[in-house]
Amino acid sequence: RRYNTVLNTDTNQLEVENLNEINREFSRLNEHILSANINYQHDFAFGDFTPTLKMGGYTEYRTREYNTRLFIYSWKNGLPSNYRVMNVPDELMQDKNYGEDKLYLLEQVDWRNNYEGNNMLGAGYAGVNLPFGKWNIYAGVRFEHSRMELISNTQKNEKSPTSVYYTYDDFFPSLNAAYRLNEQHQFRLSYGRTVNRPEFREVSSSVYYDFDLASNVQGNYDLKAAYIDNIDLGYEYYPSNGELISVSLFYKKFKNPIEWTYTVAGGTDLIYSYINAKGADNYGVEVDIRKNLDFIGMKNFSLSLNGALIKSNVNFEPGSKEEDRPMQGQSPYLVNAGLFYQQPKNGWNAAILYNRIGKRIIGVGRSLGSAGNEVRVPDSYEMPRNAIDLSASKKFGKLEVKAAIRDVLAEKVSFKQFENTENGEVQQITRQFKPGRSFNVNISYNF
Repeated sequence: RRYNTVLNTDTNQLEVENLNEINREFSRLNEHILSANINYQHDFAFGDFTPTLKMGGYTEYRTREYNTRLFIYSWKNGLPSNYRVMNVPDELMQDKNYGEDKLYLLEQVDWRNNYEGNNMLGAGYAGVNLPFGKWNIYAGVRFEHSRMELISNTQKNEKSPTSVYYTYDDFFPSLNAAYRLNEQHQFRLSYGRTVNRPEFREVSSSVYYDFDLASNVQGNYDLKAAYIDNIDLGYEYYPSNGELISVSLFYKKFKNPIEWTYTVAGGTDLIYSYINAKGADNYGVEVDIRKNLDFIGMKNFSLSLNGALIKSNVNFEPGSKEEDRPMQGQSPYLVNAGLFYQQPKNGWNAAILYNRIGKRIIGVGRSLGSAGNEVRVPDSYEMPRNAIDLSASKKFGKLEVKAAIRDVLAEKVSFKQFENTENGEVQQITRQFKPGRSFNVNISYNF
């Protein structure tokens, strides 16, 4: 259920402005997945040389059916003035407000929002592990065949199924080489190719409302699969059992990265969708620390810290109207931290988790109009916010009690646009909301 209100500055009251903006949507998704796999491993021994061969196969068949129905509220003789300031959720549930000359529901039929699909995936891999003294090298390759059929409707007012097929045949090589200085120190170099294939919803014509974005989202049937080549070079230090300090440099090369974009409809309403850029580069440094705090007198406490600095750049075709920018969805920095307490003797476990992401593009802008009359729709950014989660559990024999609070600070989620003008930079908040806190209590008994 969704409704919009506006502030009447004369009366300082929130009012319902338009009944068309009060609606109810019912959606149903049925998905069935059948999968099977087989794996084989053989260990060889040639004196001190003990390589390992691994082979296997995987197949998966998936079907999906998605249906949705949208209803708006209407009033035969226009919206009564006193209804504008009533409590909308409560009043909509009152039988007395429905009738021939009162409220009634009107279905907004659009068959293009429904779709069906199926996907057949077949994969096989072969890999070999080669230990050479202080070196350990694992190399392998995986082949995947994927064929997805999307069945969507081309007509708004009637069922009109049309099939579109997406077929992929891909090889994915990988290499992981580790050089162990001793039991505590090692260097690691790795390479791997991965893929991000569009999902049914991302290529369908279906339009759905995303409450986090406070906007509609629509698919793009021209969407291509994105391929990523990943290279990592890192140093790892293991001070003791369960402890780790690592530093790694990484580089990712994207082909056809999938990004969010948006357009403005109905004056201020935004519609998000998906597009492919030509390519993108992503590189940076990551630090990962897991350390017991016994050395400072905090017995049974441990600290986890993960942070990354990331630089990204999207590439466009020559002559494109698009401007160089960071990748959509990629933050320039990430921080994750956790303080953990574990006491097995008395059954106590507790944790404090912290997360923060840097300012990132949530929707890609675009240039509209012809030469000389171009208008630039600015990128939409999700602004940084701090998030803290708390959790604790206690065992009483076979009984365990768990409690958690998610997003303790409950800071606002803000989307902003930035524009450089003759008078300096202009900032505008385009969306802002408070997600609120989440509380959870769980009691379990192990028989």
